[in-house]
Amino acid sequence: MKSRASLMLIAALIVCLCASFAAAQSKPNFSGAWKMNREKSKFAGGGPDAILIKIDHKEPALTESWSLSTPNGDRSFEAKYTIGGKETEQEVMNRTAKTQAKWDGDALIIEWQSEGGMFKRKITLSADGKTMTKVVTQTRGDGQQSEDTVVFEKQ
Repeated sequence: MKSRASLMLIAALIVCLCASFAAAQSKPNFSGAWKMNREKSKFAGGGPDAILIKIDHKEPALTESWSLSTPNGDRSFEAKYTIGGKETEQEVMNRTAKTQAKWDGDALIIEWQSEGGMFKRKITLSADGKTMTKVVTQTRGDGQQSEDTVVFEKQ
């Protein structure tokens, strides 16, 4: 009787360990077209009128294709990352930046560093997968910081 109870306890422990390991391994997938919800977003300095991002996320590769509408005109660019902390140099909008992408729990952290300062984006996905939030911290060359919260809805 004792050995049967011990076997059941061991089996239950194995199931729990496997379930927690599987949960720890699954990360959000950001693939899709994402449109900024201007009303839910908060910008320290005005921000763009519209943003559309198309993301192709095949772990560990992530590609973002951005289209922005601003009072100064429309812009678009593409950025590619290898998630896992590998630093990459990219040319975006006539600027060279060193970029890095890594996981922090279920949040994806993307950092850009260039002559003009640094951007750090903490990207999370809602439980239903329909809302993506980017908290963007910008540090300028003079040390001043600002923070924006940009909310996107999956299209």
